[in-house]
Amino acid sequence: MLKILIVEGNVKELRDKAVKAGSVAQSDLYQEILHTLADDLICTIVYPADEDTVLPGQSELADFDGIAWTGSALNIYNRSPAVDRQIDFMKQGLGEETRIFGSCWGLEVAAVAAGGEVAANVKGREIGIARDIRITEEGLSHPLYRGKPPAFDAITIHLDHIVRLPAGSKVLSGNDMSQVQAIEIKQGKSLFWGVQYHPEFDLEYIAGLIRRYNKVLIDEGICKDEADVEKWAADLTTAQHDEGGNDLKRQYCLGSDVLDFRSRLLELSNWLAYLRQAKTNASTSK
Repeated sequence: MLKILIVEGNVKELRDKAVKAGSVAQSDLYQEILHTLADDLICTIVYPADEDTVLPGQSELADFDGIAWTGSALNIYNRSPAVDRQIDFMKQGLGEETRIFGSCWGLEVAAVAAGGEVAANVKGREIGIARDIRITEEGLSHPLYRGKPPAFDAITIHLDHIVRLPAGSKVLSGNDMSQVQAIEIKQGKSLFWGVQYHPEFDLEYIAGLIRRYNKVLIDEGICKDEADVEKWAADLTTAQHDEGGNDLKRQYCLGSDVLDFRSRLLELSNWLAYLRQAKTNASTSK
């Protein structure tokens, strides 16, 4: 049995907006996905962006076998109490014997909490599919990427990325949009693995976000108009569910790395396997 703490990165307003749009909050999605990968998990969700939330104390964090941080629509350089509370909470985690996984926002919070820097990407927003992510030399031998091909695509949505690495970090993958697509950070007894993309998202989930980012995508020149946004979102949803939709899969260059859930979730599967091994090793050494 593994105890997992899931840390939601979004404020309540954004979580409610996701639910109103017919989707789910990212922490609920994370819990669902982790339970898909393993049926012996005890998951607890916390909301550090909320002012009135009650969080585990620093020493309690080490009682969890793993901590998973979700994505968020926040920008870490736009400092606010909701952002500062999350950075402080990550610092607490990095100060204990913890094993943390972060998707997108989770990676950014860890990088800043550990002394690195995150900024808006001068190349613009990476959304939909992150293309040709290449595993670095250090990443090829890292357990995060066990079983992963040397280059792959992944579902993503982010404007921000790491521009200065924190101490104790290793870059595990990157692509032409962001040199840091995955990272390991070691601080004291803590170990953080993070990815800039979203293995927990499927095409239908990112389609929902594309619809909710309608105006942003038009303003940034990624889409021409609302009809363009809707076609993109609808095509991705169809490709997700229509096993015969080969034309769309070819049009959008969609391979098994995003369509097959086992391939897409491999990083999370590898993290859970690492948690199990660490728990076994700890029990053996007692």
